Amino acid sequence: MKKSFIVLVATVVMIAFTGCTISTDSPKPQPKAKKVKKRVMAKKRVDPADREIATKKKELAFLNSTPIKEFAVIGEGIAPKNTISPAQALVLAKRAAVADAYRQLGAKLYGVKINAKETVKDAALNNSKIITQVNGLVKDAYITETSYKDGIYRVKMELKIDSKTWKRIFSY
Repeated sequence: MKKSFIVLVATVVMIAFTGCTISTDSPKPQPKAKKVKKRVMAKKRVDPADREIATKKKELAFLNSTPIKEFAVIGEGIAPKNTISPAQALVLAKRAAVADAYRQLGAKLYGVKINAKETVKDAALNNSKIITQVNGLVKDAYITETSYKDGIYRVKMELKIDSKTWKRIFSY
């Protein structure tokens, strides 16, 4: 046991001093490093109420800034012929125009999914079927102009999106 302890101590000492040399020369003096003066900046204490007011002003300035995206579409709806009265035809045409405008806005914002299928028979196109679909959520769009002429109801719809909302929705 004593022998193994002595071997262990000797091994540790050899590892610790491996590569070391004993020199009688005195070490060379190192040049003195220049002292750098530290700048002390006075920290200004900010009242939490003032910080809150400044934050609200920044938010209000941001909200009052011009939106980064503005979309405008014109939806069209046709008055059906089999209605009870001309008023009902007008209301249904307007409803169709608004739905068309929302569809167009959704297509601009989110894109359109397209499925297509074609059948060829005897080297000629026999059947062609194209299905388009729009999925999305359109909020805060508003109607700016309406008109009704020759049985067609037109609705101009606009949507303005500020940069904060744009980033929240479309940052993918």
